[in-house]
Parts: sequence; structure tokens; C-alpha cells
Amino acid sequence: MWRAVLIAAVIGSATSACTTSKDSNHELSTTQPTTTSTSPSNRVGNVAVLPVAACPTTYGANNLNPFVPTELPTAETVHGLEFYSNGLLTVLGPAGWACSALVAADGAQRLDVYPSGQSDLSVTNVPPGSEVVQLDSDYTGHGPGAQLICPLFPNSPAVTFYAGALPCPTLPSTESTQRLTDDVVAFRDPSGVRGTGAGSGGPLSSVGDAVYPQVKPAEPSDGVTVSVLSCTLASDLDSLCGSIQADFLTRDAPAYSGS
Repeated sequence: MWRAVLIAAVIGSATSACTTSKDSNHELSTTQPTTTSTSPSNRVGNVAVLPVAACPTTYGANNLNPFVPTELPTAETVHGLEFYSNGLLTVLGPAGWACSALVAADGAQRLDVYPSGQSDLSVTNVPPGSEVVQLDSDYTGHGPGAQLICPLFPNSPAVTFYAGALPCPTLPSTESTQRLTDDVVAFRDPSGVRGTGAGSGGPLSSVGDAVYPQVKPAEPSDGVTVSVLSCTLASDLDSLCGSIQADFLTRDAPAYSGS
């Protein structure tokens, strides 16, 4: 669905940036996905401390070197979980998995966590039925970001970005959504339904949340940052999705700096 359009735009910008950057000493950097080992957590009161796996990142423009901590705190149930981060995006995922990330030249970002031994999912459309925790971050001031978020916020300014051009995609009738706050929508794609969730459309159900700050009185013309988390796991792990979602909604709370 619309994720195919989004990833095509993201990959296109990364590839284009790489092609032009060879004359400006900005080359596309690609490394193999990181595979991690599990580590026990430390808990102080209601806060647990979990290890952080550093995720190799493909850059569409300048190669960055953001700081990645070795541990992070969380208040969520932590059995079987650890953090994955490239210093720009951070998410909980099943312990011992692999991860990789993409930072496109147009500002779009993605981080994927998936079972070890798979190819890099951050630079391709995730096949239906794949186990994955995916975090997308974009902005509504350009097409891919508007198209990522507008189906879940059908009355938002992101919908009108395509006025006179492409319509905002519609959600499958069997995808359920719940407006948790003005700025947050939860979604669920049952098995067999290809919808918002990365990896949806196969035998696994997919759940997640979308964050879109509803800036008043009007959204700025260059848009606001939005994010979408997908959690698609097999039955032996899908109970982890609740903790993964809860940490995401705390860590990536709706925000707009006004600039």
C-alpha cells in the first residue's frame, strides 16, 4: 500500500543523495545489521535498566556519528526485551535480534529490529508476515511524511498536502484504530490484512501507534515531525508488543518546538 510509495521515496532520496554526494565527499554508508546478545536488566524501584544495541545506519547524505548509550532506563516490563538505537531513533525489541536503520537525504528516518540472519529491512518494503519492530520518523511538510501519517489522521492538514494531486490513502476496512489522544492513534491489522503495520498482510497480526502533534491554531507550512511504530511478532513473542508500544509513546511523545 502506501508504505511502498514511502519506501520508494526514501530509497530514491538516499540513492540520489549518494550519487550526487560523490562529488562533495558525501558517500552512502552501508554496514551489516547488528546482532546482539541478551543481557540481564538491573532494576531500581520501578525503573529497569536495559542494554542498548547500536544499529548500523545507511545515510543518504552526510554520515553522522550520533552518541548511542550502552544502557537506557525504562519503566516497562522488561523480560525478553532490550533497546535498539542508532542515536537518532530508539526502540524496544525482542532481546538478541538484529537491527539496522536508514536516514534519507530528505529527512525521513527508519529503524528496524528483526530476527538475526535476515537481510536489512530498513532499506526495503517489509514482506507480509515478517517479524519486525519498525519505527518511522518523518515530517508532514513533504509528500512521503504526509502520506505516512494522513490515513490515521483523516481530518488533519497532512491530508490536504496532496490537494489537487495524489489523494490520501484509505485504511483497509478491517484495520481497527483508536484515537488515544488528539495526537496519538493506535492501530491493529488482523492477520491477512495489509494495512499500516510493517509486516502486516501475512499470517501475523500487527499493532502499533502513530504520533502526530496537532499544532494549533495552524500547522506550520513546513510541517511537524510525525512517527509510526509497528510491532509484528509471532505468537510466542507478541505479548511483548504492549511494552514496546508503551515505551515508544513515552519516549516519542508528541512535541513541536515552534521553530
